[in-house]
Amino acid sequence: MGVQERAPAGRPRSFDEESVLAELTALFWRQGYGQTSMADIVAASGVHKPSLYRAFGGKDELFTTVLRRYLRERMEMFTRLIAEAGPGVDGVHRFLDLVGVDAASERGRDGCLMVMSSNELRGTLGDYDFGADYRRQMHEVLGTLVRRTLPGAPDDDVVLRLRTDLLTTHLLGLHVVMRSGASSEEIGRCLAAMHHVVDTW
Repeated sequence: MGVQERAPAGRPRSFDEESVLAELTALFWRQGYGQTSMADIVAASGVHKPSLYRAFGGKDELFTTVLRRYLRERMEMFTRLIAEAGPGVDGVHRFLDLVGVDAASERGRDGCLMVMSSNELRGTLGDYDFGADYRRQMHEVLGTLVRRTLPGAPDDDVVLRLRTDLLTTHLLGLHVVMRSGASSEEIGRCLAAMHHVVDTW
């Protein structure tokens, strides 16, 4: 979506909101919320501060927009991986393999912006409990994968819930390990441990 901005000479100038949010997502992901100043945001986006305020509000509102956008993209990524993984217990193993490929990538080694920000801000920014929102959506999406290991199970099945809880918690923890600079070998051991558990399903 294009947003009109006034250049210093008074000429109208437009900037692409999605491109700006992508740049700022990378900035916050790299530096964290507290270490990112409005001067950093202006420099990374190439947009003047008044125009940023008009388009997104202050720093809190801007970061909330970044988090919501990132969360949507994150859930879309998990949904794609689950669709590619296929059904049954083999599908869970395949999903974990795909997560491992992502973890080994340059972007993957940065961990997860939602997890990182939850650690920094205790999961809330203003009235947005983004940590709880992320865990809820992740649990819901991963539940579609786990459900394929228990065909015909009712929604309130205890085993279904416990397996989904375990997989969700494992992936959240894995992203902490990834962000902390763990070696590929250590990340591989974390994934191998989950594969071992899934073998019992």
